[in-house]
Amino acid sequence: MTEKHIRVYPSKIMGRIRPLHGVGGGPVTGNFENDASGFFKAAGIPFGRTHDIEYPFGSGEFVDVHCVFPYFDADADDPAAYNFSLTDEYLRLMLEAGAEPFYRLGASIEHQPVKRHIKPPRDFQKYADICSRIVAHFNEGWANGYHMNIRYWEVWNEPDIPQCWTGTDEEMFELYRVIAATLKRDHPYIKVGGIALTSPWSHMFAPFLKYARDNGCPLDFVSWHDYCHTPEKAVEAAHRARRLMDEYGFANAESIFDEWNYMVDWNDAQASIDLHDTAFAAAFMASVISSIQSTRTDKLMFYDAQLPMRSWNNLFAPTPMKVHAARREVRALKGYRTLFAWNELYRAGTQLYCEADSDIYCTAARAANGDTLIYISYYNDDAGLNRCPPPEARVTIDLPGARRMKLNIVDDTHDFDAAQSDNPCFIMQGNSFALARLTM
Repeated sequence: MTEKHIRVYPSKIMGRIRPLHGVGGGPVTGNFENDASGFFKAAGIPFGRTHDIEYPFGSGEFVDVHCVFPYFDADADDPAAYNFSLTDEYLRLMLEAGAEPFYRLGASIEHQPVKRHIKPPRDFQKYADICSRIVAHFNEGWANGYHMNIRYWEVWNEPDIPQCWTGTDEEMFELYRVIAATLKRDHPYIKVGGIALTSPWSHMFAPFLKYARDNGCPLDFVSWHDYCHTPEKAVEAAHRARRLMDEYGFANAESIFDEWNYMVDWNDAQASIDLHDTAFAAAFMASVISSIQSTRTDKLMFYDAQLPMRSWNNLFAPTPMKVHAARREVRALKGYRTLFAWNELYRAGTQLYCEADSDIYCTAARAANGDTLIYISYYNDDAGLNRCPPPEARVTIDLPGARRMKLNIVDDTHDFDAAQSDNPCFIMQGNSFALARLTM
């Protein structure tokens, strides 16, 4: 057993805890059969990103522009040309569960050999006008619509890979320009951004920023992705994204990291996916969330919360089917506890400075009642695929004046189980996660 220390400095305020517990997808998924609404509410999920909804092809009904406006030759100003009904319900249930839709305009990923909806539109301006009507429907009541006040509108997803875009880089940049300009002209109160590239190291990342700067494109946020197996890699990606944004003149734009999950090697993806439901994966998630809080990243959204995306959903599992596909509540997995716990810090609001020994990733916050919350991951995956986890550790929290501790642990044998102690010292398995609440 090794010894680890966490040191909290209650007089050193670091700012606010940010909404880093967003997700991909909404609470009711799989043809409205699987209901995670209660878990969304309990974890205060701040955002649900509408990408790959009811995959594949949006099931012909959900979110994607080709689903909402199925016949491109129809009149973009005719409400009868739009198919909003199931997307309406999907977003209504998301809002009812307390999550704000982060609406991705464009198309979902297409792994099929014949690409159908990820091609450059025949008429960029008409496509932009359609997108504007979608905003008007959900925010301004157009076409028997709503006033959902959806703030974030993201243009496209991962156009730097052939599964998401068959056009050229320049065509994507031009499509973004036309859509962004149209949306900001028609709806100046919304935030428009993109383009959700696979990585800040993407060959398109810097050229997109240069194009946006040189052509005066509205760019309220830059969205990007990264799949990795160490928090250091996620932090490196966050720093690179922010540095490039600043360098190209977008220092005031938000940096939004809106797809991430555990991945060691895409050429052997199944080996990583097989670990997604484990306590090890929860420790990874907590290490990334805690580490990203120390960067200039504004929002973080985990991929994914939808039951149809089961390989990527570390959060929920289905329960037995009911007769005639009646809606059923899902079961929470260990990864969900990391989002639930982060919401406790987010609600507390004020971040305190803390530091820790190697392989301990932690964030501290002060609650309104004076309690100190500490979000802790004990994680090391330098060898990959949990081949060489760190040894069991005795963890001691050094916080002057702490009198009592409540501890929730997630490891191979505990699922956010609670314990009380007068001593801020406890045992953590290698690659595990904990939330400590200390009373002063």
